[in-house]
Amino acid sequence: MSPFKRSLLPLALTVSLIAVGCGGSTNQSSTTRSSTAVDASTTAGATTAGATTTGATTTGATTTAATESSDTGASTTSEASATTAAGGDEGAAAPTAGDCDATAATFRKVSSANDNLDAPELAATCDGDTVVVTSNAKPDFTYVASSPGDPAAQDLTFKLPTMPTAASESGDIPMLGPLGVAVDGVPIYGPTEATGGDVLSLEGALSDCGSHNGPTGFHFHLFGSADGVDCLYSAEEVTSGVPLLVGWAADGYPIMSGTVCADDACTSTKQLTSSWELSDDSLFATDTWDAHTYVEGSGDLDRCNGRTDTDGQYRYYTTETFPYIAGCFHGEVANDAIPSLGGGAGGAGGPGGNAGPPPGQ
Repeated sequence: MSPFKRSLLPLALTVSLIAVGCGGSTNQSSTTRSSTAVDASTTAGATTAGATTTGATTTGATTTAATESSDTGASTTSEASATTAAGGDEGAAAPTAGDCDATAATFRKVSSANDNLDAPELAATCDGDTVVVTSNAKPDFTYVASSPGDPAAQDLTFKLPTMPTAASESGDIPMLGPLGVAVDGVPIYGPTEATGGDVLSLEGALSDCGSHNGPTGFHFHLFGSADGVDCLYSAEEVTSGVPLLVGWAADGYPIMSGTVCADDACTSTKQLTSSWELSDDSLFATDTWDAHTYVEGSGDLDRCNGRTDTDGQYRYYTTETFPYIAGCFHGEVANDAIPSLGGGAGGAGGPGGNAGPPPGQ
C-alpha cells in the first residue's frame, strides 16, 4: 500500500493544478526554502535505539555506471557492480565516503521498462573526488501517468562530491528543481509544487512510486513503493528493514530508505520519523514550509531529515511525512552540483541557480 494519503484539495481543482505541476515558470526555480539555518553539528547526532544503519562497502566498482537500451541491446560504458547489505540491486548500499569509484558504481545499469518511451540513459564517471552523473531522467521502471503528457528527455548533469563536508549552517534546498539524483538517474525534488503547497495536497498527482511528470520533466518527490507495482525498489525490498540507497543529495551525502530494522536481529522493522510537525493545516496546500514547524527531538531525524549513524557517517532518510526526503542540505553544496530548471548546471546565487531564500525567510 502506498503511504501517500494526505490530500486537501478537491479533485476538480486538483486537475487544473496538476497541469501546472512542478514549475509552471522557470523563474520560480530561483527560490530556495528551508527554515532558519542551524548549526549542522547540533543536528546530526540523533540516533534511534536498535535502528542501526551502516554503509556497506562497495566492491568491484568501476568509474562509470552502465546504460542499456532495449532498442539497441547493451550500450554500456562499463560494468558496475556493488555489494549490498541484502544482496539486492546495484545501488542498494552506500559506500564509504571518499571512494569515488564505489560511489559511481551505485548508479544503476539502466534499461528500458516502457515501450512507448525512449530508453533511459545514465552514466557516472569520476573526476578526481567528484562523481559526474549525466542522465536523460527517463524512468527505468514502469511509467504510470499521474499527470498529463509523457516524460520528455532531459539533459542533466550532477557533480557530487565523494568527500562531503558538513556545513557550518544548513543550506536551503530548492523550492523547485533537483536537490539530488536517484540511483536510476531520475532527479529528486523537494516537498513543494509550483503552487507553493505540499505535493500531497494535489489529489493523485504522484504515482505509488512517489514520482510524476511535469513541465520540468519526470522526477521524484517522495520514495514510494506498493505491492505489485514496479518502482525504484520493490515493496518487499523496502519493507525488509535493510535501508536501500535511494540516491545522492547535492552535498554528496546519501539518501536512504527510511524503513529500518528495529533490533539487531531485525525481527521487526520501523519507519524512521521526521521531526517536522504540521502546525497550520490551512497552509498545507499553499505554503507547506510555513505549514510545518521543526520540533527538535520529536522524531528520529534532524532538521535536514538525516542523522549521523553509528558508523559516524551522515545520511538522509526518507519519511512518510514532510519533508519526505530532505528538509535542508546538511553539507556544503557547490554552485555546479545540481542542474537548474533552465537546463544549466548551477548558477549565481546558490545551488541549482537559486538566488537565495524567499522574502521574509
